[in-house]
Amino acid sequence: MIPAAESAFAQRSSSPAALGRNLAALGQHEPIVFDEFMNAPLVLRHRDVSAALRDTATFSTRFYGMGPMSAAMIALDGPAHHGLRRVHNRFFSAAASAKYAQAVVPIARRTFAPLAAKTEVELVEESIARYPMEVFLTLLGIPDELGDQGLAWVRAIITWLGSPMDESVAAAGQQAYAQLSAYTSTLVQQERRDRGDNMLGEIIRAFEAEDAYSVESVTTAVVSLLLGGFETTIQMMSATVSSLLFNPDALARVQADGSLAEAAIDEAFRWANPTAGLYRLVMRDVELAGTALAAGSMVYLCIAAAHFDEQVYPDAGTFRLDRRGTHLGFGLGPHYCVGAPLARIEVAAALTALLDACPGLRLDPDAQPRFHYGARGFVQHGTEALPVLT
Repeated sequence: MIPAAESAFAQRSSSPAALGRNLAALGQHEPIVFDEFMNAPLVLRHRDVSAALRDTATFSTRFYGMGPMSAAMIALDGPAHHGLRRVHNRFFSAAASAKYAQAVVPIARRTFAPLAAKTEVELVEESIARYPMEVFLTLLGIPDELGDQGLAWVRAIITWLGSPMDESVAAAGQQAYAQLSAYTSTLVQQERRDRGDNMLGEIIRAFEAEDAYSVESVTTAVVSLLLGGFETTIQMMSATVSSLLFNPDALARVQADGSLAEAAIDEAFRWANPTAGLYRLVMRDVELAGTALAAGSMVYLCIAAAHFDEQVYPDAGTFRLDRRGTHLGFGLGPHYCVGAPLARIEVAAALTALLDACPGLRLDPDAQPRFHYGARGFVQHGTEALPVLT
């Protein structure tokens, strides 16, 4: 057992790669080990993590059904999940995603272009943290008035979801969820009546095409997108930028060849591990990697450790732009992140706009960032601040 004070998840580091590297080192000795800080066995090897992600009948997401996400796709399995997945695939189709990309690029430019006039900046709060909300407001056709209020609602809900047993955040989270849902429900009804050409309209049409429309179902889908794509995109963007800053040769290559942006995003998702791992509910007594896991228990599929498994990623500690598309950061199997296409669009547009605005981008030597699990109060790995010189 790993005592809470010694857990890699309780540590802070000067490198975004430290979490994965340290966890993978544990996995070389034990494939599964109980972590007191995470209150669950950690599955540490790539083979076992990927197998469990694919086996949703044994390693389930149904525990989400106990909270506000009970009607969301992540809480469902089997036919109910497949049906809702078909709906989501419609509004994340290649054609729809291409349309979203056209709208996202100018948002990225507006967000990051002003940095060209500065010599130093803290990227997270200055630009990165507000960017996903502006993207969603624009794509969904939501009035700008929601801006700060929407951020407050999402932050309160995310804090609650990250600590569901903490009574000090539960009331605020529940209230924020009710208010965001009510606001979204009104927008859904207006959009169905007025039929605009935006992402909300695409979502409504997708539900109608699958004969699954209701105000409640669309509202749940929209709120799930806001919650699932807000903080995750912030840390995905922070991971990509920090990975390049810590690897100047790779940064120079991406600056010289913009087509390498996608490769940089994929390798950053592996190397910096914004998705540290995923909890799963064990549905039946099972043995994994020689370890007995009891039905009804929770297990943590440690993606960060899997990403530094030398059996799959030779020279895993090195950031390489030729490992395209090999990470587990979006999950695997039936619950692979349905919003991955939009996340890629957002981060690629932001990275391009940032590098265009700041060709001399580099870490501030007098204010080194720190990386840890639970950054910004959410269950991801990253940093609260990224001070840079431009």
